[in-house]
Amino acid sequence: MSLNLSKEIIEEIRERCDIAEVISGCGVQLKRSGAGSFIGLCPFHQEKTPSFTVNPAKRMFYCFGCGKGGDVFRFFMDHQNLDFVNAAKILADRCGVVIPEESERDAAASQARAGARERLYAINEEFSRFFCRYLADNPHSPGGEYLARRGIPMEVAQKFRIGLAPAGNTVCRDYGRHLGFSEEELVTSGVLQRFEDTGKTYEPFQGRLTFTIENEQGKAVGFSARTLEAHPDRRKYVNTPETPVFHKGSLIYALPFARQGIGRAKKAVICEGQLDAIAFHRAGFDFAVAPLGTAFTAEQAKILRRYTGHIVLAFDADNAGQNAVLKAAKLLLPLSMELKVLRIPGGKDPDELYAHGGAEALGSALESAIPWMDVLKENLPGRFDMTSPVGRGEAAAFVAEFLHLVPNRVELEVYVSTGAAMLGISEAALWEQLEKLSLSERRRQEFAKPAPRMQSVQQKNPQLPTKAALSTLLTLALASEDIARKLSEELPAEELAGENASPAEQALNLVINAALNGEFEQTSSMLQDFLLEHPSPEVSRILAAPVSYSSPERALSDALDELRRMRGLARRQKLLAALAANASPEERMKLLAQIGGLS
Repeated sequence: MSLNLSKEIIEEIRERCDIAEVISGCGVQLKRSGAGSFIGLCPFHQEKTPSFTVNPAKRMFYCFGCGKGGDVFRFFMDHQNLDFVNAAKILADRCGVVIPEESERDAAASQARAGARERLYAINEEFSRFFCRYLADNPHSPGGEYLARRGIPMEVAQKFRIGLAPAGNTVCRDYGRHLGFSEEELVTSGVLQRFEDTGKTYEPFQGRLTFTIENEQGKAVGFSARTLEAHPDRRKYVNTPETPVFHKGSLIYALPFARQGIGRAKKAVICEGQLDAIAFHRAGFDFAVAPLGTAFTAEQAKILRRYTGHIVLAFDADNAGQNAVLKAAKLLLPLSMELKVLRIPGGKDPDELYAHGGAEALGSALESAIPWMDVLKENLPGRFDMTSPVGRGEAAAFVAEFLHLVPNRVELEVYVSTGAAMLGISEAALWEQLEKLSLSERRRQEFAKPAPRMQSVQQKNPQLPTKAALSTLLTLALASEDIARKLSEELPAEELAGENASPAEQALNLVINAALNGEFEQTSSMLQDFLLEHPSPEVSRILAAPVSYSSPERALSDALDELRRMRGLARRQKLLAALAANASPEERMKLLAQIGGLS
């Protein structure tokens, strides 16, 4: 079977697959460790102490014990003993990516799958119309009265495709069959669901207010449905289950309505609920969206990053809302997003504020949004004893877990300055916390060892300092496009891309070329592709867990000096070996002159 695995398809699979979920699904027990990473026992070698780490934000895994590392493709290939094509096919099926197939038989199968997806889109579109029409025809129904109490006119409900699912056990099934859809298709779409014990179908949305969920292209893919009665046995919200077209963690409510507004305002407001997002739109702030009744996800963060670099979180002011702000910060900070938090007087939500104060009140709240670090500061006294040195040290470590996620050096320096001031400590002390966090998570022992011990290691294996210097240069180049460009002047291409170049040298050359060619933002994906063909524990480790340096300029200078020194030593040893051979007097004179030139 011949598959059309383009770079775009490979990258889509890589983005859609949650690497932590894939690895957990292969029987590896993972536990949270640090900021956004996981740790567990390595499945590739026997160990008693966990050294296997997974970083979902960077889409990488690495084992500090055996050196295995890479992306989700590499893990699946090695763990399941598969070649790349079969690994890609299985992962694509899992995450709903359709890979174009080239043979006639496979093309027919691919077309059938595409046709099935179109049928699912059609089912959701038809039922969206059905639910909206039913609500419009029944304004005095519980759904109509609920909207009236919330001050939402019917025209607004129709614009945002709010509907009402009729009560009854067979209404949706009968309507779907009337439209020509099979019961199995209705179950696959989530409009019907089956009882696990009996296999009989039931209608999960019946009697509920329905919010049509659309994908980025504006196609109806599912529903979020709210109960209209207080009942201890009924969940307040139910969503369409996972289907080939509905992936809750990668869908954002109202995004099709908000895309143009986000572009104009150059920011997005993330609300907790659908009605809050709608309130912003009604007030004229048409750049508000909401997750689907669950926690904000990394995939949703990446989607919004394509539209804007500025986010305002409109979450509740209670403890749960504040914790949600901090969790969202850990997802947004690695993407270099500017993050503010909406504060509404009296703890009201945006929908309530709009109902009582109108557009002016919402606008005022937006203008007075506070930096996310203010929320972090407010959380510290409740978590730590800020009056004691130990408590303040614990608070500094907690703050460092957030700042450690910031990839941009300029942003990080600003955050460190703010963080140190709010903790009442020096910036140097907070930088030390960041470096300590980096070293503990990445186990970079070669940088933690004192100089005398490094000397003894050099005598046993002179290549180790060279590897350490290359690791530092690659880490710095990945963190800064300016440094990558500067290295193009310091390191000739022939030194990095020759036949004997190590994977770290080749990777560094790739990053430098990307910076020179205006493709620096794609370096992570480029290196993940590189690792598929050239597995390298060193490069995998750096991609999975880069290090922050308190002084990148000093680290750059030291690494370049060390690399030049070790390469000069290697050239000297090569010349001495030639001198020891049976060289003629003329050749010996030339070799001695070259050796003298290295001194």
